[in-house]
Amino acid sequence: MNIVAFNGSRRKQGNTGALIETALAPAQGVQAAIETICLGDYRIDACTGCEGCSNSWECVIRDDYADLIGKIDAADGVILASPTYWYTVTSDMKRFIDRSYSLIQYPHNRQEWIAKYEKTGKPCLTIAVCEQHEEAMMGNTSALLTDFAIDIGLDVTDSFKALGFFEAGSVRDDDAVLEEAEQAGVKLLEVLQQPQP
Repeated sequence: MNIVAFNGSRRKQGNTGALIETALAPAQGVQAAIETICLGDYRIDACTGCEGCSNSWECVIRDDYADLIGKIDAADGVILASPTYWYTVTSDMKRFIDRSYSLIQYPHNRQEWIAKYEKTGKPCLTIAVCEQHEEAMMGNTSALLTDFAIDIGLDVTDSFKALGFFEAGSVRDDDAVLEEAEQAGVKLLEVLQQPQP
C-alpha cells in the first residue's frame, strides 16, 4: 500500500503538515509506504496555456512537475492539503493544480473530458486549513482541492476542514480536531483495504 501526500504549505512544522501526519497515522499502523511532498521544495513553473499536452498525459514544460505526477501514478492513495492564503490554496498548490491540466483530455468537445485517473479507484483525502474561525473566510480552498481531485479522476473519501489555526503547529493542541483528522485518515485507509475487483 503506497500513499503520497502533497503539502501546499512552506511551513514544514505547520498546521497543514500536522494534519497530514495525523491523517496518515492509521496507515502507518499497517506499515503502508508513505511519502509526504512539500510542494515548495520542488520547481513547478506556471502553466503557459500552450496546449502542448493536448494529445498526451504529459506537460511539455521541463521542471519537477513530471516527477510529482509519477508519484501519483505509483500511489494507491493520495492526500492533497493546503492552508488558506487570500481565500484559496497557496501559490505552490495552485501552480501544481494548473499544470495538472495535462491530466485531462478532450476527445470530442470542450464540455466533456477524460481524466487520467478515471476508473483507477485511487482514493483521495483533501485537507484545508484556515486561520479564521468562519468557514466563509476559507474561500474556495477546500472546494478547489476537492473539485480538482474529482476532475482528474480521484475518488474523494473526505474533505477535511480545520478552522481557527494560525500559529505553526497550534492544531496539535486541539485533540478534537486531531481526532477528526485521524478519522478522515481511517476512511482513506478503509477504502485502500477494500479488495480490488
